[in-house]
Amino acid sequence: MYETVVVRDLVKVYGDGGRVGPVSLTVRRQEVYGLVGPNGSGKTTTIRVILGLQKPSSGTVTVKGYNPFKESKKINLFTGYSPELPVYPPFYTARQLLTITCKLKGLSRHDAKREVDRLLDLVGLVNHADRKIGNFSKGMVQRLSVGLAMVGDPEILVLDEPMLGVDPVGRVQIRDILKDLKREGKTIIFSSHELYEVERLADTVGMLYMGRTVLEKPVAELLNNRGGMRVVAELKKPPRPETLERLRTLKGVEQVSAEAERVTILMNGYDVREEVARILANSDTGLVGLKTQNPTLEEVFIQVVENALR
Repeated sequence: MYETVVVRDLVKVYGDGGRVGPVSLTVRRQEVYGLVGPNGSGKTTTIRVILGLQKPSSGTVTVKGYNPFKESKKINLFTGYSPELPVYPPFYTARQLLTITCKLKGLSRHDAKREVDRLLDLVGLVNHADRKIGNFSKGMVQRLSVGLAMVGDPEILVLDEPMLGVDPVGRVQIRDILKDLKREGKTIIFSSHELYEVERLADTVGMLYMGRTVLEKPVAELLNNRGGMRVVAELKKPPRPETLERLRTLKGVEQVSAEAERVTILMNGYDVREEVARILANSDTGLVGLKTQNPTLEEVFIQVVENALR
């Protein structure tokens, strides 16, 4: 698959001594790429460098083969950007702001009207098109921001924390918009510290921690293979500490946790379900049953961070 955005060993050093990097990532054509990490991990800096809004201190960045800092005008022709926590003049309406953006993109009056109508419908703001933005909820502002990023039908969309501060209804609406764009074949890069949203939307995830890349893999591969599996044992009564300790000594077991009559075992690279069943069946806990679950993206991230800190 064609590589659309390539970041190699990106480093950005700030005047106050702050530093991001090294960051490396590869975004392929028509892929939804989730850039995750806690606040301050370097997500916004990476996005701004990709868009040519900041100059890297070192490393290389290309977007469809172009250098975004030196060739930002070319980059702007096929990219759309929604910033983190967007703020717009409160006295404009959604229709007015979209119309102005269409004109800045070079659309004719006729094409701009048609584009505004299309985007208002796509982001679910048709009934609020002529309300002043100052009266919008956070979710409505975020949806408008995504709509503004889509003016001119760009090939690549870059969305910085598109669900930050949005209520549950707004999250569902933005999630549906991104799913529609994915079906249309757009290349989407979106950052988030909400790993649950990334797990549901992204094809590939890039994990940043303390300013650097700690992992980049397809989401399906991570959830199916990383950590092997998670086994949940249902018991008749809580297990004794010595039983839990026996489980922890099994080869490949990463973590054992107990809550009332339930024990959860995280495994990495080894299938020890038979051994787990035998230990629990031979104890006085009264094994009711075992069920297998794949780890969540949050569990994978925590595991990766713990390994990085060792």
